[in-house]
Amino acid sequence: MLSKEADKFLTEFRLEMMAHGKQDEAIDDMEAELEDHLIQAEQDGKSLEDVTGGSVKEYIKNISGEMPRVNNIQKYVALFIIYLAGILTVPNLISGDFEWTLANLLYYVGIIVLGPLLIYQAFKFILINFASFKSEKIELKGMVLIFVFSFLFMGLLVGSIFLVRSYPIITFFELDPSVNITIGFILLAILVIGTLVMKQWFYTILALILAAPEIIAQVFTSDGPQSESYLIISSVGLLLGVIILFIGSRIAMKAKK
Repeated sequence: MLSKEADKFLTEFRLEMMAHGKQDEAIDDMEAELEDHLIQAEQDGKSLEDVTGGSVKEYIKNISGEMPRVNNIQKYVALFIIYLAGILTVPNLISGDFEWTLANLLYYVGIIVLGPLLIYQAFKFILINFASFKSEKIELKGMVLIFVFSFLFMGLLVGSIFLVRSYPIITFFELDPSVNITIGFILLAILVIGTLVMKQWFYTILALILAAPEIIAQVFTSDGPQSESYLIISSVGLLLGVIILFIGSRIAMKAKK
């Protein structure tokens, strides 16, 4: 039985190797080999540092050359960033309420660049300290931290929107709402077609669910996106979409198991 310190090291090792774009089969083999070494070391009275040097990053530097990379990992990261930018801007474009200001563009750049990094670091900390890949379970403390982080992250996104609208810094230009809506539908079509071609069904559904509330609100109300009726329809639509997505994901996970 491995010590908790060794188990944390294995979890961090797997996460770092995944981040380095290594193949799952190779990670499994190397993790199993490392686990055997750690078990034997503990039986022989040796410490974790004796086997690994104590640093996951240093240990990976010594062995990473032995493990093949996943093909085109950089391409998929770039495509994900493009997709993230798309799903963040499409709903606002379809509502006709997108603002072409410096503050707004900086907001989206910040989300695209810093958002994934912040999420990765937060979940890496939780998985290393409160989860196990073998049991595929997260401790109660980890679940609480995930909830708190998600709440704070969403609060940061929403609060930043109000800040951006209050302080636009520089307004580049103002387009007619109909032009914004047209651009939004074009980008939505590109996202849907692109994810379908790549057979990424989840991302196709996610893009449609995020855009659907704005489309429905545009159809069922003639008022602008700032009106009460529009906000109610779009908010209820988004809530229902998130619920459907969550239930669908749970069903898919159970079916996969």
